[in-house]
Amino acid sequence: METITENINQVYLSDFAVLLKKMRLLRKLTRQQAGLLFDFSFKNIERLENGRGAISVEKFKEFQEKYGFSDSEVEDLRTGKVQASTDAHSIRRKSGTKNRPDRRFCHRRVTRECKVLKEMRLLKNINQYEASKLCGLGINTIGFIENGRVALTDKKILHIVLTYGFSMEYFNQLLKVSPLRHEMVEECQKIIERMDENKLRIIMPMLQSMGN
Repeated sequence: METITENINQVYLSDFAVLLKKMRLLRKLTRQQAGLLFDFSFKNIERLENGRGAISVEKFKEFQEKYGFSDSEVEDLRTGKVQASTDAHSIRRKSGTKNRPDRRFCHRRVTRECKVLKEMRLLKNINQYEASKLCGLGINTIGFIENGRVALTDKKILHIVLTYGFSMEYFNQLLKVSPLRHEMVEECQKIIERMDENKLRIIMPMLQSMGN
């Protein structure tokens, strides 16, 4: 939705914190669970949701993608077309950790298998939330897997690979490829972000010509 992208600075800036919390609660995630989707602790999520930290457009879009919301869905949330609670008690569950179908790690264990599954998802052009639904898994399971927070079994890998429409032969081929395409993209983004304006002006025409 073009109007959302074009006006995101003006329209959403004051609403970012509230929207982050609403999106999280709609996905029935505690802050601790949401923290598993990112490279920072649940305390940072609490700080952002409570308006105690700056939320850039880029950071908001990262949350939006991880939580699996489209621009139009965010717009519906912002305008009140879709009602969402900001009461954390709405997602409290009685079930304990032992009843969870996936064993989650306290620390990240991003294996080569995790990275290949991410590459396959990107090739299929779907976000983590859509991939979780497609595979018939918990709503954020793919995000947990790609971030090395969930134990991967051979059976689960086979299920995800086949659901994405690929073969295990292709999966095994990608295991030998280093770096993968998304790894190169992420590394290039980090390099570009560290460049000053003069260097960016030099390389931008080169990138544009190579991208055509």
